[in-house]
Amino acid sequence: MSNIIKILFWLYKGRSNEQGLTPLMLRLTYNKKRIQASTGFYMDASKWDAKKSKVKGGSEEAKLVNDYIRNTHNRLLEIFQEQSKKGEVLLEAVYDKFMGKDIETMTLMQLVTLHNGFIKERVGIDYSPATFIKYDVTRKKLLSFLAHLGKKDVRLVDLNRKFIADFDYYMKSVDGNSHNTTTKYCKNLKTILNLALLNGWLDKNPFLQFKTVYKLNQKVYLSQDELTSIQNKQFKTDRLTKVRDMFLLQCYTGLAFVDMLNLKCADITTGIDGNKWIIKNRQKTEIRSAIPLLTPAIQVIEKYKPNYANTPLDPLLPMFSNQKYNAYLQEIADVSGINKNLTSHVGRRTFATTVALSNGVSIETISKILGHSTTKITHQYAVVTDLKVSQEMEKLKGTMKEKGAG
Repeated sequence: MSNIIKILFWLYKGRSNEQGLTPLMLRLTYNKKRIQASTGFYMDASKWDAKKSKVKGGSEEAKLVNDYIRNTHNRLLEIFQEQSKKGEVLLEAVYDKFMGKDIETMTLMQLVTLHNGFIKERVGIDYSPATFIKYDVTRKKLLSFLAHLGKKDVRLVDLNRKFIADFDYYMKSVDGNSHNTTTKYCKNLKTILNLALLNGWLDKNPFLQFKTVYKLNQKVYLSQDELTSIQNKQFKTDRLTKVRDMFLLQCYTGLAFVDMLNLKCADITTGIDGNKWIIKNRQKTEIRSAIPLLTPAIQVIEKYKPNYANTPLDPLLPMFSNQKYNAYLQEIADVSGINKNLTSHVGRRTFATTVALSNGVSIETISKILGHSTTKITHQYAVVTDLKVSQEMEKLKGTMKEKGAG
């Protein structure tokens, strides 16, 4: 593969005009691809020096053409070197840039970088850190996909439905992602392309017709019996005991892992009812989360507070990475005889479903405790259990009997 562009000026003698003048042509060659275009100059073929690629003599016309040749050659090399530093060079992009067609040379990864930079600048204003992270991960996934294709980048104008279909297949078959994870990154990519529409770099989103639909998965949570089993289990190692306690705190507060990890003494305060509450903004969304503390949650906090919290800003709990925490949770599930994939998110769902919703807490209250922006998100966490259905139906039976209908 060539690593330099070849620039050639030559006379197309087979296309002389009526005056017998021959057109001066430009030919660009790179990586076995070629572009030819007319320069707009016509000349007497006898005045052309093919070896030196210049017009002979010192006439004004010769100076004009030779200046054009020199400036064009230098500008094309400059554009080529600029694009070489950014990644894969596309011959069409070099020529389009030279011709002033900047919009057509915009590449996918340039757009992604521009989009993510915009998000990063507005973190803490109208975007959360998690929003930037998800788009940055999308950027990395795209780079891996392009490398899989043997490319470093691709022009926006060359994107089509096949590109995102291939990306979808790559994410599942090569990168090992689930359907819903793959769908998430495809949706992110479609969103990024909307920036190109807003700026007029594309007339339409090439991925618009590609269907990106999440599959409804079974939401994993613990039943009351399973939660009680873990709560009463005696573990042989201090490590598993600590992880179990942290998980119980999630089950009785609904805290996300990162919010539990960053929980500080200053976050424990007296609520409107005079009891202990956790009041803090969620790290993911910056939305205020106000959690009245149930007795099991208070017991966990009081157990670790003397060891980990000397000042109001000290962490309250033992520190584990999310990866290790989830691995240890699965170990806890195994020794507790629970045949479920136990993760930190299961604790959050268990609070919403088993602890709160099943005991009559409204979806609006659960939403506020979880720090959700809308109850629509909360419905993904709080699952209506068979027990809840049974309780509601028993109430209905009682009501019907009172009315003489049952």
